[in-house]
Amino acid sequence: MAQKSPWLEGFFERHQTYLKMGFLLVLVLMLLIPLALIEGLIGERAQRRDMVAYEIGQTWGRHQIVAGPVLIVPYRYTVEQKKDWRTVLVERRGHGFFLPERLETIASVVPEVRYRGIFEAIVYSASLQLSGEFTPPDFASLGIDDKDVFWDDAVLAFGITDLRGTSGVPLLTWAEQQTPLLPGTTSDLLGGGTHAPVRFDPAKPASKAFNLALKIKGSQAISFTPSGKTTSVRLTSSWRHPSFIGSYLPDQRTIGDEGFEASWKVSYLGRDFPQSWTSQDPAFSSYTGQLRSTLFGAGLISPVDFYLKSERSIKHGALFIVLIFAVIFIFEVITPLKIHAIQYGLLGAALCLFYLLLLSLSEVMGFLIAYGIAATLSTALITLYIGKFLGSRRRALLIAGILGATYGYLYILLQLESMSLVSGAAGLFVALAAVMYATRNVDWYAVKGS
Repeated sequence: MAQKSPWLEGFFERHQTYLKMGFLLVLVLMLLIPLALIEGLIGERAQRRDMVAYEIGQTWGRHQIVAGPVLIVPYRYTVEQKKDWRTVLVERRGHGFFLPERLETIASVVPEVRYRGIFEAIVYSASLQLSGEFTPPDFASLGIDDKDVFWDDAVLAFGITDLRGTSGVPLLTWAEQQTPLLPGTTSDLLGGGTHAPVRFDPAKPASKAFNLALKIKGSQAISFTPSGKTTSVRLTSSWRHPSFIGSYLPDQRTIGDEGFEASWKVSYLGRDFPQSWTSQDPAFSSYTGQLRSTLFGAGLISPVDFYLKSERSIKHGALFIVLIFAVIFIFEVITPLKIHAIQYGLLGAALCLFYLLLLSLSEVMGFLIAYGIAATLSTALITLYIGKFLGSRRRALLIAGILGATYGYLYILLQLESMSLVSGAAGLFVALAAVMYATRNVDWYAVKGS
């Protein structure tokens, strides 16, 4: 049988405190692996939730973007073209685009929560009332003669992302006459949408008022474009958790238990595209992007994103482990207790398990209840286990109190946003001060192995 080396035994005897500290450091680093795996699982579940919301939105209705209206009037022009060594004039067809002098939109959004398994998606039905006024198109300012304009082929186009939720055939009121809407916008400028033929009499130039009532279905958000020289939007909903999005924040907004109401007033001076242009304009291809870059509106967000809170909580996992290990290690230094490496490992596993419990329970019962159950189970498990080898009920209750206070403080941090960093720093300062106070009388030179 091989004999143990006296030098080796002496080395471990002299430096056991340092070796234990090194082992605990390695163990903490190893426990970061399961924490990273759980964090990856949180991201995977959040991605699955987003995919379900997207799939429901694809069948119910997507994020609705209400663009326009735009008055589109075709005209003819000629270009030179080489043919059989000759230069000939070829007639082409272009389009003039004109935006309204005034645009007013009133939108009422009725939200609904749809479920697929344990995942949910927020959808809505919206009633839109669009009204405004167009001044007579000024083709002269665009360098086009009125005799080259096809006034009878003019259309008023509305860009709407998804029209599947529209019921019946909506009627456009134009100059006190009603016209049914037709599919498509007749132009790539607005993307998908609808249009209606309208008339301008060049012999009797006058402003034309329009009005359109429309019902659509969508999900996630609803947005508008500042198409008018002056654009006004009033948006109301019974959803209590809006997120205002886009290039313009509402001028007025009210959020309460009964929902929210917001209103915008936007001038054409705050955008990059003009009131009128033609398809021959060199910048025509960029106007679609500029139109979309000026979107504004509101999103319907979930009041509690437990995946985000779970992800934020797991970022404190290493601090939890270090704190509990430090407290137990101090007990080991100042008392005759000997705590095995496997016991430290099991404690670390119990601390990591808290985050997996939190994730799985929050998916079915909400974050607050899930957090309370996970924190209670984790604290009870660690307290019952640690009470055996600490040899004192008082020490076990102290660990339970530290765990309970730490879990409670973490929950407060998760509820904070702008103050979370300063609160976390203050908490770490208090924890360090408590450790320094508890070890203020320890003679580290007298500790065996130091």
